[in-house]
Amino acid sequence: MAYRFVVVLGIAAACVACSQQQEGSAPLANAPRAAATTSVPALVTTTSTPSNLTYLYDLMQRPDFSTAFAALSGVDQLPPWASQGGVATPAQQVTVNGRVEMLATACKPHDCPAERILILYDENTHAMSGLFARRKPNAANNADSNDPANDDLIWLGAPDEISRQLLRQKLYSPD
Repeated sequence: MAYRFVVVLGIAAACVACSQQQEGSAPLANAPRAAATTSVPALVTTTSTPSNLTYLYDLMQRPDFSTAFAALSGVDQLPPWASQGGVATPAQQVTVNGRVEMLATACKPHDCPAERILILYDENTHAMSGLFARRKPNAANNADSNDPANDDLIWLGAPDEISRQLLRQKLYSPD
């Protein structure tokens, strides 16, 4: 029974990834995973509409986004996959302190628990900040990726405290 479920789930994921490639929105490596939203004080989160899915890979193709990303402090400490988009969930629109921003998330291909990135981007001002998490070298391979004690964090740019709260919440409580 479990085998059939895994096969059906794999076929469904392949269909989603294939349909996205035909539309030109994301390569197979960026097949979506389920994402949910929760709230933080002074924050309203809204997921993007299903017909307008955008992934970190897509955003990195935009000159405004990639230029802001390249200028972020801390970006020189990131692995190459981070600037290529990694394995991503659809970006969301979030409101932080009255500003509408995009929240893009991704992880290291074939090893999501080991490295994860979250980017906040204001499309109007091109302001960007983010958070990169890398599993500590002494953490076990099966360490809980929702436990901050298992990660080394790199803050990207200069997020304000509300943005830091949002990024930490999304990193450690994605549901």
